Amino acid sequence: MIPEKILKFLEQQANVAVAGTRDRNLVPYGHRVCAWRIHPDRRTLTAFIGAPYAQRFLESVEDNGQIAITIEEFPLHETYQVKGRYLGQRPLAPADVEHVNDTRERMASSVKHLSPDYELHGNLLRASIPPASVAVDMAIDEVFVQTPGPNAGHRVYPPAQES
Repeated sequence: MIPEKILKFLEQQANVAVAGTRDRNLVPYGHRVCAWRIHPDRRTLTAFIGAPYAQRFLESVEDNGQIAITIEEFPLHETYQVKGRYLGQRPLAPADVEHVNDTRERMASSVKHLSPDYELHGNLLRASIPPASVAVDMAIDEVFVQTPGPNAGHRVYPPAQES
C-alpha cells in the first residue's frame, strides 16, 4: 500500500499533475490531469482528464495500458510519480466535478503569497486546469520520489526487498 505520508500528501497538499503515456510506436505524450483520487484500497488511482487531452490519452492507454502520473505541490515542488496500468474509464459523477473544482481552487490558492495581484493570477491558474471530461482508473504498480534532491528517483512503493 502507498505509505500514509504520501497518501496524505496526494489527498491534501498536491495541486497539479501531468500524465505521461506512449502510443504503439513508443511516441510519448503528456496530458494535463485535472485532479486525482486515491481509492480506499491505496492501490488504485482515478485520474480526471480534460477534453483537450482525453482522446489521445485514451488511445494511448487502450493500446498499451501504461500510465505514469507526476503529482506535485506547486510552488514547493514536492513531487511523486505514480506508475501503473490502465483499468478502465467512466463518465464523471457530480462528486467528481466537485473534486476537480476543489483541486483547481487548491492550485490557485497555493500562489496567494507569491502574487501581488492574486485575483488576476489566481484566475489565470484556475483557467489553466480544464474541466474534466473522463475519469480513468489505474492500478498503482509503483510510486517514486521526484522531489528535487538526493532522493529523487527513489522508489517508495512497493518497498525494496531487503537482502
